[in-house]
Amino acid sequence: MSLNSSLKAALTRVVSSPVLWDAPLMAWTTFRIGGPADALVTLLDGKEIQEVIGLCEDEKVVWKLIGRGSNIVAPDHGFNGVIIVLGDSFKYIVRGNYLGDGAVIVRCGAAASLARLTDWCAEKNLAGLEFATGIPGSIGGAVVMNAGAWGTEISEILYSVELVDSQRAATLVRKDLSFTYRCCENFSGSHRNSVITGVQLVLKQSKSAEIRDEMKKLRQERLSKQPSGMPTAGSFFKNPPGVSAGQLIEASGMKGFSVGDAKVSEKHANFFVNRGKATAADLIELMRVVQEQVKKTSGVILEPEVQFL
Repeated sequence: MSLNSSLKAALTRVVSSPVLWDAPLMAWTTFRIGGPADALVTLLDGKEIQEVIGLCEDEKVVWKLIGRGSNIVAPDHGFNGVIIVLGDSFKYIVRGNYLGDGAVIVRCGAAASLARLTDWCAEKNLAGLEFATGIPGSIGGAVVMNAGAWGTEISEILYSVELVDSQRAATLVRKDLSFTYRCCENFSGSHRNSVITGVQLVLKQSKSAEIRDEMKKLRQERLSKQPSGMPTAGSFFKNPPGVSAGQLIEASGMKGFSVGDAKVSEKHANFFVNRGKATAADLIELMRVVQEQVKKTSGVILEPEVQFL
């Protein structure tokens, strides 16, 4: 453990929830892979976020925010630093202002799950988020990753985000944010040391039955094409322009290939699955072999969509 006793004491003082020391990251990621983090803290408000980030910056301790752990590969040796998780106070969903022409703002905490948010919107007759049905992440993570499916991305319905760093709280409207495929560049650049605490979306008034019908259709399509029953992190590689990563992997002969207990899904080649005891090392080696084979057969270099701690 890299945190000294004085730093552990300081961290305990600024966090109201119990600090988890040597927290196994396999319990916090959907891949169910990863060794212990030095500390894992669940934060309940913006003040706690500022104090923890400030403490880490002052003491030169690495910190990382994770949402629902659905797009993360955690290392086998663990994480030398502090993992931040947002608590229940960041899981709110409320209807905001009416903008006219059937458009409505929905305000939600960054830790609200996409599953709960899509169901809530359907119940409130608000359309526009159906594409996110079945994506197993949080709304904050969806913004950072510019999550999308079926030709739609979260950036298309984003109104603004609230964020906190060690010095201040701020709100950025959509025009202040730069999105590319599966990335909000602000959070890998100028705001990389900030935490999204809230998100505002622009949705349209519609009929609940129609929204639920669309969600049901998309859910069934997702279940028919993607593996279930084994730990995974969703799409492993980004789709190159104009082509599907899964198609390239299948054409390269890698579908079903495995390294240890890490395997390319036989149902969808752009999904890696953990058959039980896969390690991060297994996944990284599997990634390397797949990338090499795809480059050999198609000339395309696949770029990971998953994030490596």
